[in-house]
Amino acid sequence: MEILNYLGKFHPVVLHLPIGALYLTFCLVLLERFFKTKYTIPIRFGLLFSFAFSILSALLGYFLYLGDDFSGDLIDRHMWLGISTTVSIGGLLWMHKTSKYLNYFTPSFVFTVVLLSVTGHFGGQITHGSEYLKIPDFSKTTSVTSLDSINLYSSVVMPILDNKCVKCHNQNKSKGDLMLNSKEAILKGGESGQILVSFDASSSHLYNYPNLPMNDKMHMPPEGNVQLTENEIEILKIWIDKGANFDQYSALESFDTDQKEMVMSFMPSDLPIVDPPRKQDLEKLLELDFRLERNSITNNYVEAKFLGKALKSKHIKALLKVKEQLIKLDLSHTNLNDNLISKLNSLKNLKYLKINNTKITDKGLSSISSSVESLNLNENKLSFDGLKNLLEQKSLKAVYLWNTSISKDNQTELLGLSTAELNFGVSDFAKGVPLSIPKPISGQTMFSDSLKIEFYKSLGNPTIRYTLNGKDPDSLSSLYSKPFSISSSLTLKTKAFKEGWLDSKVGVMDFIKVEGILKNYVLKTTPDNRYRHPKKLFDGIIGDINFRDGHWNGFIRTSDYERGVNERNSGDLVLEIDLSDKNYNSIGFHALESIGAYIMFPESIELYDISLNSNKLIYSKKLPKSSLGAPNITKFFKVPILENPSKVKLVVKSNKELPKGHPAEGEYAWLFVDEILFL
Repeated sequence: MEILNYLGKFHPVVLHLPIGALYLTFCLVLLERFFKTKYTIPIRFGLLFSFAFSILSALLGYFLYLGDDFSGDLIDRHMWLGISTTVSIGGLLWMHKTSKYLNYFTPSFVFTVVLLSVTGHFGGQITHGSEYLKIPDFSKTTSVTSLDSINLYSSVVMPILDNKCVKCHNQNKSKGDLMLNSKEAILKGGESGQILVSFDASSSHLYNYPNLPMNDKMHMPPEGNVQLTENEIEILKIWIDKGANFDQYSALESFDTDQKEMVMSFMPSDLPIVDPPRKQDLEKLLELDFRLERNSITNNYVEAKFLGKALKSKHIKALLKVKEQLIKLDLSHTNLNDNLISKLNSLKNLKYLKINNTKITDKGLSSISSSVESLNLNENKLSFDGLKNLLEQKSLKAVYLWNTSISKDNQTELLGLSTAELNFGVSDFAKGVPLSIPKPISGQTMFSDSLKIEFYKSLGNPTIRYTLNGKDPDSLSSLYSKPFSISSSLTLKTKAFKEGWLDSKVGVMDFIKVEGILKNYVLKTTPDNRYRHPKKLFDGIIGDINFRDGHWNGFIRTSDYERGVNERNSGDLVLEIDLSDKNYNSIGFHALESIGAYIMFPESIELYDISLNSNKLIYSKKLPKSSLGAPNITKFFKVPILENPSKVKLVVKSNKELPKGHPAEGEYAWLFVDEILFL
């Protein structure tokens, strides 16, 4: 399947070959018909080429469909129209080669071209979304008369999802059987189950997937698509952790300072109320290669980005038609010059302007609208005097000045001229930015004898301090100066310090000394099909708090469970282990607790000596039950092996009730285990 999925990714490349060949062949048919010339061989070759590559394109498209988890009416229409187009091209080739029904050849060709165009249109919608080149909808507006309270979902979260996620998760293209275009669809989830766990962002797919590494196959949006920004991901976290309410308004005082600042950054304040832009003005901008987005459903402002390279007066004229509504404008990487930007001075409500890597000079800076608060001037040839005049004349809040050839001394002087935040590049990163968590070079967490610990040299070469006793490190903890070794199981905690930087968060890693891997065993209970990876229980690799990472096995009692009848569905972990080859001191297993995701540590642990058909209890321990609000953590549980039995049965019992106050209070909890070994 992986090779088919890989081949399927060539579909967008190959499909242009039959499209171009067919249109060219159609032109030859028209020339032949109206100018009475003969192009028999070129037409036949063109049809043959188009037919061959349309078959290949359809086949690759089907591979992509199978491997990329597409679903929805739009996908189905595109697929069947593509197959129909291929058949139609084959029919044209047969008609032309056999000379049968030639009177119908040209009308049939016209039909095939129309069919191809419709198929391509649907394909474009799959790739770019059905709203990609449509006018933003201004019919629904949520009035904001006061910013004392806010509907976080409708004002901020929904626009983020609409912009970054909905094009792949809608009624026409529901990847993973997931739609994100409505409250009902989000609550329903997809084929992997619920994507939203109220009050627990760390257990919610909606927050976790954008946070995964780019090379992770579960990362969303997929590589090559426009990614969520760090601020947008943080907004999702805030919304979910506050209950993931869709209809409720929250007082701004209910947010802490950082949260309030984050939320307000997505809500332009003190903006005058403006009428919706005229439809014909937006249509003209689309025609001129602008991409348009609505700023927020709480206002009628528009964001515009020019997708071309060559700006002309007609583009500026079209922008001025929406001068009252234009709040954000991106003209970067174009031929924008001093003359063209002078014509944009009347954009009275423009707050965000990106004109990096253009042809403007110091002269053009004076023409920037006085309303602009955030200005990107990266990679422009500007002088100290030009920027000095800009900062003295304009009420800017943030200016980006990367690669503008301003000397360090001049940077320092400019910083003293204005209250605006000036960003000159890498040298500014340290301000207000936390250090990265120190991480060992080796990702190995299990060892049999000893393990060498060595840290990466991270940005800024900070001081690294660590502890081995489970306490959080501080400025007096052990200083890392050279690699060191550990020879017993322990918890390593690390923290980075550097003057002028914010301290890093505390890094936590559990290191486990292993006596051996289980080889002779029988798993007597069955993990749920959604989290069933039995071999991962004994592979020596532990997972993290992401219970969907493919390492964890999830056990849950089924509704049809009957004691003594179908014990495999008990929801407990029951494992028989043969110890006849060697005497071990203890068995360890790695478990997860994430109460928001209905996962709890075991209720109790029992170990039985089942040597020689006996069933003697040799160890038993009841574990304390966690309450609602407990942190999401993983933990190794150690079970001592007493009396040197030749065969034992390990019983790890799941919690029978989720805690009081939980949305599923009283229901069975999940038991998640990802590793069982000898300690």
